[in-house]
Amino acid sequence: MNDLQEPEKPENSTIFGKWWKRVRTIRETPSYAEGLVFGAACIGLVLFVWWLLTVGEGDKRLVDAFTLPSPRETFESFPDLWKRELSRSVLISLIRVLGGFLLAAAIGVPLGVVAGSYLRVNAFFKPLVIFGRSIPIAALIPLTMVWFGLGEFNKVMFIFLATLAFVIFDTVNTVHAVPDRFIDTAYTLGARGSRKKGARLAAFAGVFYGLLIMVGWYLLRDDAARTLATELSCASSWYRFAAGFIVGFALWFPIAGHQILRKVILPLALPDIVNSLRLIFGLAFGYIMLAEVINAKTGIGALIINSQRRGFQEHIYLCLFIITLLAWAIDRAIMLLQRQLFPHIQHGEN
Repeated sequence: MNDLQEPEKPENSTIFGKWWKRVRTIRETPSYAEGLVFGAACIGLVLFVWWLLTVGEGDKRLVDAFTLPSPRETFESFPDLWKRELSRSVLISLIRVLGGFLLAAAIGVPLGVVAGSYLRVNAFFKPLVIFGRSIPIAALIPLTMVWFGLGEFNKVMFIFLATLAFVIFDTVNTVHAVPDRFIDTAYTLGARGSRKKGARLAAFAGVFYGLLIMVGWYLLRDDAARTLATELSCASSWYRFAAGFIVGFALWFPIAGHQILRKVILPLALPDIVNSLRLIFGLAFGYIMLAEVINAKTGIGALIINSQRRGFQEHIYLCLFIITLLAWAIDRAIMLLQRQLFPHIQHGEN
């Protein structure tokens, strides 16, 4: 037997060799520049394949122009799409999403904090949360049409119902993730409940919720001729304010009335709650497209379905690009806000 061993091959010490070794390392975090390069490479590959499928004229194309317009045909149609009130459609869709999403966050976050802190409350709401997360989103559209009519209120409530269960579920899990040692330390230092202070803070929350309901109802009204003064003089507006006050007070009193929830659990869970809301907002933005495609006269979804009916295929693809860019810009803006509010937290997604 030959005891001579084959000499080990020297490791590639070049810059490319070191980089390639890092690429092959499992869960090796890429640098910011690498992330940009790889992302740009993916976009470039998609555009190249798109161009390859649509290059040429007439029968020489692999895919006909009606099915898949070329990149040039798509982007050159932007002035025509802009003339079809693109900016107004984008603004309307954003208002609908923000209205429903903010309402879901205003209800779901405090309810999730309470349910995550008091496990019996969580057991009570758990069946409803499971049902809300499991129901097909498309099934909500005919139901909201029956319950809330065909106006703007319908779209806002659709987003609210579609995202509420996800907000509650993620908030409960985030609160559960707060280590018990912080709670035990707070008890050791004398943390306790304070009903009087909790009632004052919850009253402020109730006033905010009442105003939110009043203003939201006024903005979503079907009677555009009704003025703000007329709305304020109407008794039904103050009934809505009272309902909002009661809901806000009931949601925040358990949190504001106990030091551990107010000063320990909520501050520790808040960064992850905001990150969860950022991800859920992306879902909500996709949901409103579905609602507008099926039942709307305005908005990006309505613009897409009208383009399909009129044969403006390039406008459909251009709207998809605009939706993607808009969602990405909002996501980056929320991440920037996270870094400003919680500079001590490292956000893993880039």
